[in-house]
Amino acid sequence: MWYSIRSRVGYKIGYAESADGLHWRAAHAAAGIEPSAAGWDSEMICFAAIVPARDGWVMFYNGNGYGRTGVGVAISDGR
Repeated sequence: MWYSIRSRVGYKIGYAESADGLHWRAAHAAAGIEPSAAGWDSEMICFAAIVPARDGWVMFYNGNGYGRTGVGVAISDGR
C-alpha cells in the first residue's frame, strides 16, 4: 500500500506491506520515490494513485501545493 506521510516539511509517499490485510509492516524505502532536489515536486509529493502496467507499475502523484503546480508520473522498472 502506498500512502501520504505528513511531516514538518511537507508530505512524502510511504509504503507498507501486509500478507493478510490486517497486520502491516512499514517499508518506506520501498516506496521508490522521494521529493526532487528542485522543481515542482521538491517540497512535497503526495496522494499517489498506483496503476498496474505490463512490466510493473505506474504512479500518478501530486507535487508542491497538493498538485497546484503539477501532477507527476513515475514508472517502475519492473521489479
